[in-house]
Formats: sequence, structure tokens, C-alpha cells
Amino acid sequence: MIALKNLGKTYGSAGRQVEAVRDVSLEVQAGELFGLFGPNGAGKSTIVRMLATLLAPSRGTAVVNGYDVVRQEMQVRASIGLVTADERSFYGRLTASQNLQFYAAMQNMPRSAIPHRIQTVLDLFGLAHKTHAPVQSFSTGQMQRLNMARALIHDPAVLLLDEPTKSMDVQTSDFVKELIKTELVGRQKKTVVFISHELYEMDNFCDRVVILTDGQLRVVGTPAELGTLLPRRAVYRVVVAGDVAAMVAQWQASPSIEAVEKVSAGVATTAFDLTLTDEADWLAVVQGVAAVNGRFETYRRVDDESLRRIVAHFSQPPAN
Repeated sequence: MIALKNLGKTYGSAGRQVEAVRDVSLEVQAGELFGLFGPNGAGKSTIVRMLATLLAPSRGTAVVNGYDVVRQEMQVRASIGLVTADERSFYGRLTASQNLQFYAAMQNMPRSAIPHRIQTVLDLFGLAHKTHAPVQSFSTGQMQRLNMARALIHDPAVLLLDEPTKSMDVQTSDFVKELIKTELVGRQKKTVVFISHELYEMDNFCDRVVILTDGQLRVVGTPAELGTLLPRRAVYRVVVAGDVAAMVAQWQASPSIEAVEKVSAGVATTAFDLTLTDEADWLAVVQGVAAVNGRFETYRRVDDESLRRIVAHFSQPPAN
């Protein structure tokens, strides 16, 4: 459904060239929920803007729904719905229905089909009660849901979602993500490209994920596939009491303990995730506590092959 081949984008700025995207090649299958992940400045939004025909590639090619983004831009635009995090183009004094009617007409929808389609997308995003309310009365989260309804007004085959839940509270974000996964991808079989730089947005959500750093594709696959590429580690969550700072110093000094991460702190106890180079190195954890007369409250094995660890491994800038 989407194919990128050696796609690149270079900007000229203050007499120097900035490579925002560097020779990215990948494919997104029809009906796939595909995640673009990376830190700010990784090139995620630039790729989506090229797919949406808002930016012309400097080199390489991109095809969406069988159409070239440069030579067949009108067909591409008819095939996609685009959602960005900071949408500002609604008309505040017009109602939700009036705004959607305008954008449906812009998509050349048959006039007779527009009212039913408007109600369908408003119902889908829980905005039926706001049908006749002026958009200027909407909360930030409601505005973003309306933005997604607008992206779907012409029933496109492909959705490009650039941090669509950025302005939503957790409950609304979870509702929208479940809607994307279950309804839009699962039932309607739409192809969705979902951009985020927040790990919790991607984990247990996307079918496949690509990780970008400095405009370059580092790795692509399912979280399970990417996990097999990582060096094996043992991760323990420990809850300890005593001189925590001294324990951490002991652990950090041990070559057997690769990482020490504080998870939470209470009045008398503190929880840490400790990454060991090998499961047999648990003794180093025990010694770190005993050396400062601390004590264990609880501990358990919590190996993390999820996106959190995968991204930490693959998001380091590539060696020159």
C-alpha cells in the first residue's frame, strides 16, 4: 500500500544543507498498523509530509495506494487522510457539521452522501452530541477527535497520523487508539501509519515498527522480531530499603550490572529495575544491598523485550 525507495529530503538553511531524511526504503502492507518511532528530529514528520504530497522529495520515490507522490499527487491526496498534532484550520464559528460539510465538498464527495457520512464519523469519535455546536466551544481533545473525523470524511484507504493523541488525556487517547486498532484497521481494513516519539503509544499497539534516528532507518519489524536482535539480558525489579544512594553506587560499580533505573520511591522503600549482563550475576545485586546493610522487600524477574528496550538499543545514532 505504501512503498518508499531511497527516499530522501534535504533542506537548505543558512548556507548549509540539512539532511532530514536519508535514503529510507520500506514497505507498508495493506491493512497494516505501522508505527514510525524516533526522537524529535528523527525525520518522522518529514516522511509523512512527503507521503501526503506536502513536501517534494529531494531524491528517491514514494508510492501510496499505487500512486506516485510527485507525478500523481491528486490521486494520492484522494487516497489519504492526514491528522497532525497541532491542527488549526477549522472555522471556529461554524459547527462541527458545517466544517465537515466544507471539507467533504473539498474532497469532491457526492452531495447526497455527505450528511450520512458526517454523522457516521461524528458517531465514530463520540462527537454526535457536538454535531451542531460551534467548533470554538470544543475542548482540545474534542478538536483533535474532530480532526480525525475530518481525515476520514471521504473514507480514504490510508490514514497518516502524526502524533494524533498528543493533546488528549489518557482516557481519550486509549479510546482513540482502541478505535484505530479495532475498528479502522481491524474491521475496516484501513492502512494506518502512526507517528509517535512516546514509547507507551507504540507498545502492544502497532503490527510493525520502524525506528528512525537522525533521518535514517535503523530497524524495522514487529516488537517480537526486534527483540530477537537484542543481546540477551536479565532484568530484575527490586524493592529495597536502607541507604539507597549507597546501594546504587555499589551496583553501578559492578561490571555485572549494566543499568540501574529508578522506577518509584516511597516513604521507606525504593523500586529499581536492574539490567544484568547474565542471569547468573544476581549475586552482584545481593552484594550491593548487603554491603550497605540494606534489605530486600521484594524482587522479581521482569525481562523487557518490549519497545522500551528495543528503542534504547536501536535509537543510538549510527556509527559513521
